[in-house]
Amino acid sequence: MSYQNSSQTPVRVRLLSYRYEVSQSIFDAIMAAAAGFHGEEQPTPVSPEEEILMGIFSDEDSDSGYFVKPADPRMTEAVRHAPTHEDDGFEKLELYTEGFLHYAPDEAGAQISLAYDESELTGMEGAHSVLTYRTDEPELVHLIRSGSVSTALTFKPHHRTICAYETPYMPFQVGIHCLVVENKLLEEGALTLDYIIEIRGAQAERCRMELTLL
Repeated sequence: MSYQNSSQTPVRVRLLSYRYEVSQSIFDAIMAAAAGFHGEEQPTPVSPEEEILMGIFSDEDSDSGYFVKPADPRMTEAVRHAPTHEDDGFEKLELYTEGFLHYAPDEAGAQISLAYDESELTGMEGAHSVLTYRTDEPELVHLIRSGSVSTALTFKPHHRTICAYETPYMPFQVGIHCLVVENKLLEEGALTLDYIIEIRGAQAERCRMELTLL
């Protein structure tokens, strides 16, 4: 189904995510200095050399294309492949929700927004999420949340961002190191984000989110 001829389309959204803890820290002071970012929300490029220092390697045998060393050495070689069950050290979450896809054309292309509500399964009940990007730059994706939590996360392959994450309890500083953006939302109704996320003071996690419009 093509979504390019409608300004607003009701959609059913399937969100499938996999997570596992990884060993490196986005907030490492040496790495932060090398990357040259100082808390800005704009994405900052990360060199291949720095990714290697952080334990991120290109892996042709992996479905996601990258191998990131897990924090728990007991995790098996299954981390090199698409995760299938929690026994391998993965946390798997599947969520279905309703939303709206907005298509707003302009002279340069179009602004795409996918709006949907979170649920108690994600720990963000009462939050509203909006994924947005431009068709002339589909690999730059923003995820904006409001309601019970408030944040703006930015994803661009081999770039990092630092942002604030507001919760009812206290604000947190969050780092995103994006590895892959596979954006076929308009053509096939599919979007994949593969990234490392770290709340300052907590263990960093590798996360792969697969979003499908049904």
